[in-house]
Amino acid sequence: MQVIGDKEYVECLKKDDFIAFDALFHKYSPSLYAFALSIAHDSFAAEEITQLVFLKVWEKRGQINEHLSFKSFLFSVAYHETISWLRKEKSEKTRISEFVRMSGFQSSETEQMVEFRNIEELANQLIEEMPEKRKEIFKLSREQGFSNKEIAEQLGISIKTVENQMTSALKYLREKLGRHDILGLLFYFLMFHQ
Repeated sequence: MQVIGDKEYVECLKKDDFIAFDALFHKYSPSLYAFALSIAHDSFAAEEITQLVFLKVWEKRGQINEHLSFKSFLFSVAYHETISWLRKEKSEKTRISEFVRMSGFQSSETEQMVEFRNIEELANQLIEEMPEKRKEIFKLSREQGFSNKEIAEQLGISIKTVENQMTSALKYLREKLGRHDILGLLFYFLMFHQ
């Protein structure tokens, strides 16, 4: 059986061959995910970065040089996407800190703890009110640290379904917690963006 190398796959990819794209995705996505995770320390971000890298590969397939290392190209794109994600994350947290400072939010440490516990209780209640499958997927991801792929395999569903359910769950929590007060917003970022 002939072993096809990256050069041959890239040549096919440049001819819009989706089978070649799929083969490269399956070959490199686990190591790309691990690479992004090692820098971002966030499984949800690592999944998104991995998919974004391959989306860019497909979009820029005509410009890829098949005579250069595809692996080096891939990891270079992954590195830049991960750094971009970290900058965005840092910027988001800085904006929240600035908002708290500018809003003049003042209270004692005890009051803050009581507020925080109330928000935590609300978050847990909101999670319990989610549709059963969404709640199960969310808990596997956030409480047990499973990747989207692991969740999909465990529940016998597609990765796309897991992604859609996680996006819906996070959007729901952000809207509900953000509606309460600044602590709700902070809780969301602290607990669900670790």
